[in-house]
Amino acid sequence: MKFGIALPNYGKYASKEIIVRIAKSAEDFGFDSLWVSDHIVIPDSHKGFGEVFYEPLTTLSFVAANTSRIELGTSVIILPYRNPIVVAKMLSTLDVLSGGRVIFGIGVGWLKREFDALSVVYEERGEITDEQIEVFKALWTEDLPEFKGRYHKFSEIKFFPKPIQRPYPPIWVGGNSDKAIRRAVKSGDGWHAVGLTPEEMVDKGSYVLESLSKGGKKKSDFVISLRKNLQIYKSKKKLDGRELLRGTPEMISKGIELYSESGVSHLIFQILGAKINDVIGTMEFFSTQIRPSLNLKS
Repeated sequence: MKFGIALPNYGKYASKEIIVRIAKSAEDFGFDSLWVSDHIVIPDSHKGFGEVFYEPLTTLSFVAANTSRIELGTSVIILPYRNPIVVAKMLSTLDVLSGGRVIFGIGVGWLKREFDALSVVYEERGEITDEQIEVFKALWTEDLPEFKGRYHKFSEIKFFPKPIQRPYPPIWVGGNSDKAIRRAVKSGDGWHAVGLTPEEMVDKGSYVLESLSKGGKKKSDFVISLRKNLQIYKSKKKLDGRELLRGTPEMISKGIELYSESGVSHLIFQILGAKINDVIGTMEFFSTQIRPSLNLKS
């Protein structure tokens, strides 16, 4: 199992200095990946994101320059918000300049007022997303890319640089619904869930395997990933029963092993802490004390 860290490109820790500190610490502690989230504008009614929300691909470019080996992922880019040719250019450039470290997590989005502000038809977000995935693949793999769809069309163009990763950076489709899983299996290289329990992952995992079989794809070529809160306590606390990774080290180890058994192969931590030193301390404790003792399936 691989382990990643969600970077604070939004919220109370969203600052240049803290993003760099967490990114470098994650690499030093042996984590496998770093992840950023995506919103462009946020309705005033949604207070939980904080005042600052850094643009994800710009943030990853900055992080790439301050790290050397750790993978760089999006959890997730909302495809309908942006022109796919521009996004493809940004991602292939990032993949080249980072030495082939990009994981392209994508989603259809959910915040209707954000779609309205960006003049994107909310009801067509699924169709837009499906078409844009095909646009990316054409641009990244064809010498003279051509595409003709409902929303995008081009021909007789050149597109460079191509990504270092072949045929292109792995595409993970985010979302907890069966529709997201079908999109991931049809068009992607992995499925990226958020907040589910091991039992829910088992249930969804069965649908993933069924869909892979129908699509003629191998399980070994497909990643099941999960983003989940992590917080270490010295003693047991009464928490939401869904929060298996918030508790004592023993509870967290058991939770991770259950996720491994459920089929998760890449676990991404959203680390909770009252202070930034708590976040860094949790990363170090996990790396030195919890991870080495895990008995994992994958």
